[in-house]
Amino acid sequence: MLSTIARLFRSEASNVSRGNSLSRRIITAASSTPSNPSFPMPLDEMLPDDALLSRNASGSKPKQQPLVSHTDLPDHQIVLNLPLAEDPLLHYLASSIMQSGKRHAAQRRVRRTLLHLHAFTRLEPLPLLRKAVELAAPSVRVVTHKSGGKSTSIPVALNEKQRARYALQAILKASNSKSGKTLEERLAREVIHVLGSDKDTNAALKNKDTLHKFAMVNRGNIKEPR
Repeated sequence: MLSTIARLFRSEASNVSRGNSLSRRIITAASSTPSNPSFPMPLDEMLPDDALLSRNASGSKPKQQPLVSHTDLPDHQIVLNLPLAEDPLLHYLASSIMQSGKRHAAQRRVRRTLLHLHAFTRLEPLPLLRKAVELAAPSVRVVTHKSGGKSTSIPVALNEKQRARYALQAILKASNSKSGKTLEERLAREVIHVLGSDKDTNAALKNKDTLHKFAMVNRGNIKEPR
C-alpha cells in the first residue's frame, strides 16, 4: 500500500501545484482514518443571515447554500476551493495565531487548518469554522468597576467582532489539549469537537456558559439608560 501511495505522489508531482499537492496528501492520508462517531454529519444548521461572521470579504451577504459533503466521492473527484484570505473570519483567525507580525505565515496556517477540517469531515471547511465560532461566541463580558473601596461586576454586551474574537481565543486555548503535532491539526480537531460536543465536555463551550452565568448573577448591576 505504501508503494502504491508513493507512486501516486510521484506521478502527480509534475502536474499539480504545491497547494493542490498538499491538499491531496492530507485528503489521501485521512481516507484511511475513521471518522469521529460523535460528529454530526452533515450539519444542516447555518448561521443567521444577519450575522457578521456569515458575510464575505466585500461585506455583502452571500447566498446561503447547504453544506457540500464529499463522503461518497473518490479522492480524485474531490475539488476543494479554499476561501480567500480576506474573508473576515479567516482574517481574525490569522490575526489570533500570528506571531512576530508574520501574517503570511499565519495565513498559511489558516489554509492548512481548513485542509485538515476537510480531510477529517469531507465537508466544506469554512461553514464548519463559522458554526463552531458561533457556538463558542459569548454574548456578554463582565467588567469590574471600582468605586472607593467597592468593586462592582457589570455585564456588557459584545458586538459581532468582539464575539468572534472571544470565541477564537477560547477555541485556540482549548486546542492545546488536543492530539496532533501541529497547531493546524489541533485547531481542526477542536473545531470538530465544538460542533459535536456540549458545554459539559468542551472547554470552549464551558467557558461561554460560565461567563453567561456570571453575567446573569450580576445583571442587577447594569445601569439603566437615562
